[in-house]
Amino acid sequence: MVVLNFAGDEENYKFLVSTSFVHVDDVARAHIFLFEYTEAKGRYICSAVDVTIDKLSEFLSARYTKYQTPTPDSLRGIQPVKTSGLSSRKLLEARFTYRYGLEEMFDGAIQSCKEKGFL
Repeated sequence: MVVLNFAGDEENYKFLVSTSFVHVDDVARAHIFLFEYTEAKGRYICSAVDVTIDKLSEFLSARYTKYQTPTPDSLRGIQPVKTSGLSSRKLLEARFTYRYGLEEMFDGAIQSCKEKGFL
């Protein structure tokens, strides 16, 4: 729930300008998939969804209205931290498929945080 924790902490938005997400169950499934994939060689990146902070802010504010999320005004003028980016191309070319999208990831994470008293 890093994204919700950063809400209001505009200095740290630069770290979230472009973010990759993956559901923990998809990570576990990818590990098993690659153990069984006889042609697996080298490293694989497991990243189901790449999203920009402005799109993530739109998504979060529309779906989880009771939580503070970054506003469009707070996102203007952000100087992003340069990253190399992530690509799951190699994993997808091996025919791995993701089961969870952004909605399921955040729904599950928020529900878990509520149950544990963090939200």
